[in-house]
Amino acid sequence: MFDNGAILTNIWNSFANVVAPESQLYWLFLLSATGIASLIYWLRRDRNEDVSLRGFLVSCFPRKIYRHPSALLDFRYFAVNTVVYGAFIGPLLLTSSSTALGTAFLLIDLVGEPTSPLLPGGLWADIAVTVVVVVFADIAFFLSHYLQHRVGFLWEFHKVHHAAEVLHPLALYRRHPVDAALDAVLMGGAAGLALGLSGFIFDESVTGVTILGTNAVLFVFHFAGVHLRHSHVGLSFGSFDRILISPSMHQIHHGCSPQHVDKNFGGIFSIWDWLAGTLYLSRDTEELILGLHNGEHREYNSITSLYMLPFAKIALRAQRFVSRRFFRKQESPST
Repeated sequence: MFDNGAILTNIWNSFANVVAPESQLYWLFLLSATGIASLIYWLRRDRNEDVSLRGFLVSCFPRKIYRHPSALLDFRYFAVNTVVYGAFIGPLLLTSSSTALGTAFLLIDLVGEPTSPLLPGGLWADIAVTVVVVVFADIAFFLSHYLQHRVGFLWEFHKVHHAAEVLHPLALYRRHPVDAALDAVLMGGAAGLALGLSGFIFDESVTGVTILGTNAVLFVFHFAGVHLRHSHVGLSFGSFDRILISPSMHQIHHGCSPQHVDKNFGGIFSIWDWLAGTLYLSRDTEELILGLHNGEHREYNSITSLYMLPFAKIALRAQRFVSRRFFRKQESPST
């Protein structure tokens, strides 16, 4: 039987986590993105145009985006999906802390418990752990994202995210629970692996550098305009696009033009895309067409369709596979 008290607690924690410093929706990250967007508005405005609050609001929060049916659906889906994820999905997932403990115990079983730290601690050790945890988690995100695009049944779940017809900060949360669970398991496992290794190598005082309880590298990356990734405000990091995924690069990822499809899978670092041959550097003059091929995004027009359509499409894929694999061979005339 379900424990109603535990479910309500999980739901409350799910909403609380969304606005915690570990989340991209933390108020400071929203504020920093708004500040960067206002600076971009000022720099890109017509030189004869007067700078005004109204002009900024019209430029950065256009009605055609925030009142678009796709955006209005995102707002409703965000609320419903946060409840669903918190109540039924999140509590079942592998966490970085459990993976860290498992990694440490496994190493102890394999090679024995060190009588003293293998490497000295200190500030440099904390910095190293901070960076390694982010690198491990980002590799896992890249792998998860790559699989979501290249494996047929996973793509059906990931289509929910790419069916967004406009980009805004809450479009990040237009994700099917199966999609989100895959990311959480792989990233939590990878981060836990890094933490478990650090716990085995260093003493317990080495836990990494944090800001407001959040990995410092991740915090700084989120502060540097992470919300512009899902927005109409383009921002390139210039030459650093070859190292970091800029907002413009992720916007390109959402494009459905042939040159944009299956590009820029990375979360933080673009080096993984360079290694995989999926790196695409954005150009200011490019037209960006959002959504799915052949207007398929129009099918994802309700909360029910966002949840259930992937299963229906997977069933159709399975039916076609069985038909091709078995029945067509039986129907072929004998020679």
